Amino acid sequence: MKLNKFRDFDTFYDSLLPAEKGICLQLRQLIQENFPQLREKFGYGVPYYHLHTRVCFMYPASFPYSGRQTGVALGFTKGHLLSNAQGLLDLGDRKEVAYVPLLQQKDIPEGALLEILHEAVLLDEDLYREKKYR
Repeated sequence: MKLNKFRDFDTFYDSLLPAEKGICLQLRQLIQENFPQLREKFGYGVPYYHLHTRVCFMYPASFPYSGRQTGVALGFTKGHLLSNAQGLLDLGDRKEVAYVPLLQQKDIPEGALLEILHEAVLLDEDLYREKKYR
């Protein structure tokens, strides 16, 4: 299997399974409404959200190498550094990237995701500031 190289959200969205579409749209809206400073860029065929570095991304189960049967994984590139106070992040056997598995749109825990996203954005800002002023 090979990854498709999408360049915009519309073509990415059109390629999704029906169950994945609702989850991805809701996640995108949640991110854009609450973190307008994050820029949407595509990498590895999926949307990433950047501030100074990659903060998070959406990975649908229907895409190659997802490791999931259904739904969408919301990934955090520096998940190993996040507190996981909400207990939603799954690091698995990975060293850095942690995921929140989202199986159905109706079960998306928006409040908890906003907390994780806020922490991830603050972490990105802090790491950038540390690096900049060394």
